[in-house]
Order: sequence, then structure tokens, then C-alpha cells
Amino acid sequence: MKTNSGIGSHNVARIKARIWNVPFALTLLWTLVLLWGERVAFQRTVTNCLWQEWESWPAHAQPHHVLLIADPQLVDPHTYPDRPWPLSTLTVAYTDRYLRRSYRYLQEYLRPDATLFLGDLFDGGREWGTADSSSPEDRYKKYGTGFWEREYVRFSNLFLRSWYKGSFVSLAEPQGRRILASLPGNHDLGFAAGIQSPVRERFDAFFGPLNRVDILGNHSFVHLDTVSLSAMDQIDPETGSSGAGDGSAAATTTTQIWKPVEEFLEGIEATRSKAIQHVCANRFGWKPGHQTLLSPEVESAARFEHSVATPKHHKELTSSQFPTIILSHVPLFRPGTTSCGPMRERGTAIPLQAGYQYQNVLTPLISQDIVKHLTAEEITMIYSGDDHDYCEIEHNEFTGRIREITVKSMSWAMGIRIPGVQLVSLWNPVDIQKVMSGNPDLATPRDTVQNHLCLLPNQLGIFIRYAQMLGLTLIVLAVYVIRYKPGASPESLHEKSEPLLPLSREHRKSDTSQTSSLQNQNQHLSTRKTGGYGNIPPTSRTGSPFKQPNEKLDDEDWGMPRGGNAAQAASKLRRPPSRLVYFGKSMWQVAWPVLLLYFWLIYTG
Repeated sequence: MKTNSGIGSHNVARIKARIWNVPFALTLLWTLVLLWGERVAFQRTVTNCLWQEWESWPAHAQPHHVLLIADPQLVDPHTYPDRPWPLSTLTVAYTDRYLRRSYRYLQEYLRPDATLFLGDLFDGGREWGTADSSSPEDRYKKYGTGFWEREYVRFSNLFLRSWYKGSFVSLAEPQGRRILASLPGNHDLGFAAGIQSPVRERFDAFFGPLNRVDILGNHSFVHLDTVSLSAMDQIDPETGSSGAGDGSAAATTTTQIWKPVEEFLEGIEATRSKAIQHVCANRFGWKPGHQTLLSPEVESAARFEHSVATPKHHKELTSSQFPTIILSHVPLFRPGTTSCGPMRERGTAIPLQAGYQYQNVLTPLISQDIVKHLTAEEITMIYSGDDHDYCEIEHNEFTGRIREITVKSMSWAMGIRIPGVQLVSLWNPVDIQKVMSGNPDLATPRDTVQNHLCLLPNQLGIFIRYAQMLGLTLIVLAVYVIRYKPGASPESLHEKSEPLLPLSREHRKSDTSQTSSLQNQNQHLSTRKTGGYGNIPPTSRTGSPFKQPNEKLDDEDWGMPRGGNAAQAASKLRRPPSRLVYFGKSMWQVAWPVLLLYFWLIYTG
């Protein structure tokens, strides 16, 4: 007879056999791999880029932190036009998820004071038509401004939602954090003569001025629409020559494209001075030297009118104390053999190439024109994009050996394995008296900028790790099934208590003898009764519904109900699953919790 302890140990053994097995171990391993690929990998890469991990400013410094993002290039029908469904849909979904997750961690962990984009926000933005224009390629003519506006909403959902989280001010930027995405790329507008005015006007209307000056961290950030400026000196892809000043059609019909950028450069000195004056008045409490008895509102209006009427009012201050940082989508010219440094993935240099709606670097003429207007002595850094890979050089062709960094693409679909962003730390404590002295001989402060390349997770490597884990799962389960013995289930291997039914003839004989002795005792007791049920005549008694006394016990059907259906049911109960069925069952035990966890991580991440 079984005891309670025996039954308890039997149940515990069965539970352990069902839980602690190979499918359960694989599920645990999958859980660790998925948590690493969908959470830990992103958190670790961003925490390695924390400002305090690489900055080296004085202890009392309050640096201004800038996050530079290049070429997100949202995947659209222009990116992979020949990629079939559903691969195209999965590509869009996974690139968006990568951008959203990486950007969210960057904003939550780093909290930059300013986030600046270096162009190519979209991949096919230049192809999506307007009311007055359409794509030069027939297969994109069906995409109009409605499609572009949906892409704009998509960009906003990816990059604006996370930026709005958290505090809007910081010690380095008490007037509020900033996000600027008005710098266009060749995939946003086109390149040089290929730019259509309605497309450029649409980008300007949604993102702001294409050419602008912003004072960030006491530095003058100059945004330049160099894809439009390149129309002034565009390289012919067939001949490799420039069309500057040669009277060609390309040089005479594209004036309206490059002229606004050139006019901005010609007036950059006055624009910078006004921006610096505004910062000095709002941040440092500077006030004009003259006194007035007018009300603050009237005085403010008078100062504004005076500044418009006298454009040379900026001569009262010097802009050299606010070092210039140039932002350009296309890198400035350099020889084709100039090394980009050890952090580059593809090759060692940016190749000098040009083609349909692109040019790898600006021409020497345009590069010199930019540096001339912005004063080489005041330029401390140049940041560019377009190439998708990292490149860091020093320009020998300009005075002062200006340093330029081409920022990596943030997207893993742009031909690089490891995307990245550029972190810029600025510390430039200014002397307001020097700024307002107007002394042209003041030198521009140096060593006010520190840079750090922040590498993001290798998404393709994560997918490869998942594929390896899937292969390991199939191999382990195959070995598990090969070792599986259909005659013995895992539960029976852990069975320690007495079986519920006899398993051999010896058990049957002992049970039969015990049953006979019990029947004899019952008969003996019944003969002592004088009435009641004990005196039922033998002819009225019914036999056992299972076995008649004279029936022979069938060794194969012992203890089972008679009848064909019962025999078939018993046969099915005794028949163990085949190895193929057992493999499918084991695979499902691993698959459903793993897929459930994976989709949850995607949905919440």
C-alpha cells in the first residue's frame, strides 16, 4: 500500500522530469541571448559613451554636450527598389526599430544639450514629387508630396518623441535643450544642378532655414547647404572636370540654386555678430553702453530698428572668441589618398567619385570659398556626413590645419557593420569684456572641443548570433531525440514508487492470491448472517462485469475493459510517440516561450 510520502515523492519526480529537461534548458539559454541582443547590447554601448567616461575638462567646468547624427536615411521604396515583399517590409521595420531604440538610449542616458543632424534624413526625399515637380525617374513619379509628408511624420516619431522626454534645461543650457535637423543632404534635395526648387522649398518649410548660425556652448555653429552650393562648381561625372566659369549650361542655369548659399556666406560676419550679441545679452547680462529713459519695450524696438538700419553695428564686438564650427553634409575637398585613420571600416580614404545626384567631396574651389568667408583662423572643427563611414583628417590646404570629422551613419542599413554617432563636448569660458572690445587682434581660443566616436550595436552581428543559437537548438534537440527511447518516458525514469498496475505475471499471481483470500473472508462472513443481502440465492447473484470465473485471463488485455474500442484505446495509451513527433513536441516547448519573449521585447523596445 502506498504511503503519502511515496505519493508525494512520486509527484515531485514527475514535476522535475517535466520541467528540468533539455527543452527547458534551451529556453533559458534563448532568454539570455534575446535579453542580450535586444537590451543589454544597446545599454552597454551607450553607457560606454557617457560623457564622464572620456571628457577631460577641469573639475569646475560645465561643458556643453552636442550629439551629432549623420545619414539616418529612412529606408523607403527608393532604398531597395528590387527587394521583394515581405523582405522589404521587414527591412523597413527593423531599421526603424534600430534607429528608434538607439536614439532613445542616447537621449535617456546621455541627455545632450543639443542634437544636430548632418543631412540625409530620408533616402528618397528628393524623388517624392510636389504639386509643381516630380521625380526624373519614371518608377518614382507615383510618389507625391503626400508620401513625403508621411515620411516626415515617420521621422518625427522616431527622433522627436524620445527627445521630448526628460528636462528641457541643463546647467550648460539654461535656456533649453535644442534639436536641429535643417541641414539637407543630397538624398533630401538632390545634388547641385539636380535640385528642384519646389523640393528644396518643401524641406525648408518643414525643417527650417537650410543655412543658419547657432551659438552653442560659446561656439558658432554654421550650417551650410553645400549640396546646393555645389551647383556653382559641379564636377561632370563623365569627364571628371569642373564647370566653374566656363559658360556651360550647367554653370548658367543653376544660379538660383547656389546663389542663396553664396549670399549667406558673404553676410556671415554680420549674422554671426548678431547671434553672439544676442547670447551675450541673454546669457551674460551684457547691455549696450548708452543709457535711455525709454520703456523697455520701446527701447527694444528702437534697438531692433537701429540694427536693421545700421548693418555694421556688429563691429562693436569680435567674433573670434566664439570659435567657428562648420556643419556640411558633403565633406570638404582632400586628396584621394588622404588617410581617414584607424577607425574607418571600409578602406583607408574617401574616394573622389561623382555620379547621379551625388559627389563624394566638395570641389577645391567651393572648399576654399567656404573657408575664406568664415576665416580660417577662427575655424576649429568641421563636421560632415554623406560617406556613412568614419573619417578624421587635418586639412593641409587651409591655414591652421583645420580638423574635419566625417560622422558615421546611425543606420545599420547603410553599408557598414557598426553604426555610430559623434559626441562633442564644448568648454569655452568667454570674457565678455574681450568679446565687446572689438579688438580684431584677439586670437581664437583653442582646445575648446573634445570629440568621441560612440559606436552602436552591430545589428547584423546580433542576427548572426540568433542564427547560431537556432542552429545549436536544432542540433541539441536532434541529439536529444536520437537518445530518446520510445519505451521509456522521462517520467518513468524518475519513478520511485510502486506502480499502480502490476507489470509482470509474478505481480498478477500475488495479486490474484490476495484477491482470493479476501473473497474467502467475505464468503465466511456472509454465511454467518441470517438475513438481508447475505442470503441472496446463488442464482440471483451476477458475475463480475470484467471477468467470469472460468474465463482465462489474457496476458495482453489484463485489467482492461472488454470490447474492441477499449482494446484500441489501451493500445494507443501504451504506444509511445515516434521520434519525429517527439522532436516536434520538444521544438514547440522551446519555440512558444522564446517567440513570446522576443515579440514582447520588440513591442516594448
